[in-house]
Amino acid sequence: MNDSLNALGRYVRARRGVVQPEEVGLVRQQGRRVTGLRRLEVAELAGISAEYYLRIEQGRIGRPSEQVLSSLARALRLDEESVAHMHRLVAGHPPVRSAPSPELTERIARTLSRWYRTPAYISDPHRDIVASTALAAALGHGGLAVGSNQVAALFNTRMKSTLVEWEAMTRSAVATLRRDAHPDSPRLADLVGELSSDPDFVRIWERHDVSGPEDTTFHIAIEGFGDVAIDAHNFAVRSLPGYQLTVLSAPPGGIAETLFAGLAASVPLSEAPGG
Repeated sequence: MNDSLNALGRYVRARRGVVQPEEVGLVRQQGRRVTGLRRLEVAELAGISAEYYLRIEQGRIGRPSEQVLSSLARALRLDEESVAHMHRLVAGHPPVRSAPSPELTERIARTLSRWYRTPAYISDPHRDIVASTALAAALGHGGLAVGSNQVAALFNTRMKSTLVEWEAMTRSAVATLRRDAHPDSPRLADLVGELSSDPDFVRIWERHDVSGPEDTTFHIAIEGFGDVAIDAHNFAVRSLPGYQLTVLSAPPGGIAETLFAGLAASVPLSEAPGG
């Protein structure tokens, strides 16, 4: 069977398990045991036969038509990023990107190191952090420092207990990992293997999410400050495909302003990467 069609089948099967009947106008019958939608329900919503849909999940057909893919996208309530991912799966794995030049990454890291009062970091397609401000490293207790992995850091006990929106934030981070990392990457395989000892990671990874909020406000419990609200913004790095710049900021008048100022004052400028 074609690997790309197997990948498509796994994807629609995973997304079928995520969508709830109420989201697509169906009534949840008492005693329903299926998590998400049934195959027959997806087929009816997409306007295709149940047998044809089953063959899609099993990877036993040729490439579905654009009309069928569009119908599946509507039935499974896929957003724009998820639709693009589905088409990439059908097209097959893309070629492996070449590593960026050391000069380029060094230049970007040097620029970031001058952001003395802003927590920010750049992660590669595997969410390994390749550049970080001193304030980000201090705020993240080292989990946002160069050499750390953004996704792995979210699965430690401290983050699970202090990040109020842990589920939503972690789903979003894992989604970017699936979206940006090459599916055949040895680093991705190592990371998934490492994190698969955590049932929470397995549960979230099996959702096959590829999108999440790029801009959000999260709350984290910090000793001496209580629950601190912090704004997070994610930006694509145009010169480095698959890389992501994450910038954290303090909502005006919030406790985070005091926290950031205190951390900035306590971190010597010499600790800034490339400083």
